[in-house]
Amino acid sequence: MAEITTVLMVRHGQTEWNSNGRWQGHADVPLDQTGREQAAAIARRLAKQTEWAIDTIISSDLHRAKETASTIGKAINRPLILDPIWRERDMGDFSGLTREQIRAAYPGVLEAERKVLGLIIPNGETGDHFWGRGAEAIAKVIREHAGKTVLVVSHGGILHVTVAGLLGMPRKHFGRLRFGNTSLSIMLFGENQPRLHLLNDTSHLQS
Repeated sequence: MAEITTVLMVRHGQTEWNSNGRWQGHADVPLDQTGREQAAAIARRLAKQTEWAIDTIISSDLHRAKETASTIGKAINRPLILDPIWRERDMGDFSGLTREQIRAAYPGVLEAERKVLGLIIPNGETGDHFWGRGAEAIAKVIREHAGKTVLVVSHGGILHVTVAGLLGMPRKHFGRLRFGNTSLSIMLFGENQPRLHLLNDTSHLQS
């Protein structure tokens, strides 16, 4: 019987740019106070649960993810590995802008096939590269941590392309999944196809 690799995925806590609707990408924006409270909430949840014995935490090296991961790591006493492969999509010249500002500066761009990752971002990451990076990132986790339970702390976009790719979703459906701040999603990997066990669970924020 093949060993099971369990990957828990958590999106970082809220930032001020999230609240203001600014596109972040690789901008190193810290958590705001709400984001720190969200990080503490998911940390408490993972510290109390007994179903998944987390071996290692892997995080994007961007501050908002790293701070969320560090909060969890302290709560469950697990090592933290920083890996830039788990960064959000590089938003290039769109970084720091709101949707309205992008529409004003680049008329028609946001309406041009955004949901199939066809959005062309000046000085940013292409949709094809982003999709491939998600596949490479999760393959690296499975290869290096086979049979273990790993927590990945990352960003909404990269988690989306990773999970969508694993489920075989067509790229034209990009945008139909949701990953809220500090949401928990879980994928199981064995000898068969990857299995989605949990998606976008934020019940820890309700208490």
